Amino acid sequence: MVEKKPARKKTPPDVETAVLAKSARRCALCFHVNGDLTEKRGQIAHLDRDRTNSAEDNLAYMCLDHHSLFDSKTKQHKNYTAHEVKAARAKLYQLVAEGQHLTPAAAQPYLQAEADKKILRDFMMTVPSNGSIRFLRTNDFGFSFHEKRLKDIETFFYDRNGPDHEFLDPDLEAARQRFRQSCEVLLNAVGTHTSPTRNPERLGVPSDWEYKSPELFNSAVSKINTAADLLCSTYDELVRLARRKLAV
Repeated sequence: MVEKKPARKKTPPDVETAVLAKSARRCALCFHVNGDLTEKRGQIAHLDRDRTNSAEDNLAYMCLDHHSLFDSKTKQHKNYTAHEVKAARAKLYQLVAEGQHLTPAAAQPYLQAEADKKILRDFMMTVPSNGSIRFLRTNDFGFSFHEKRLKDIETFFYDRNGPDHEFLDPDLEAARQRFRQSCEVLLNAVGTHTSPTRNPERLGVPSDWEYKSPELFNSAVSKINTAADLLCSTYDELVRLARRKLAV
């Protein structure tokens, strides 16, 4: 049996006018996802998906595509949540109230900061402080280690290389590039000076070097430990700079 949607209750004119005026017909999700502040052909969406609930707090202006996506139940896309849309709507209303939707140049710093915050969130999820970074802060590479302890670094270096992962702020991007270079130095040092142990999931500087060629062993361990220290230092530099610039 097909479930029928409740009949749409006509939104009171004063409420509809308030939503349209506060949004200036800018789509809350176009702004949230793409920083797009251009006027859109659209509709007023009910955030709790109850078409009879026309309270102003339950309404947001969306373009036709985002309204359709918001209302859909597809499993191919994690739907936007009502809380997410309300947060975007609040920021949009603030910009419209300040008239910045009419002056793209004035809105640019705000939109740039929002875009960089998304890049920072992805970075912190990819390289969290309690993952590979914590391991590198305390590990002595004179001993073998589980290869998966470097997974965060490998994911960042190989999977986060492209313009869609770059900061717009030049200082932040320069710091990210320094961190990326330090990742490359560490991965090269590990690849050059270690090999699988009897446990194929663990790597280490060949243990027989310690007795047969102690200078070679100590040099290899020192190079990896130095690379790990550099990586942690550039990580801290990037995180601290991002917190100051983005106020997060």
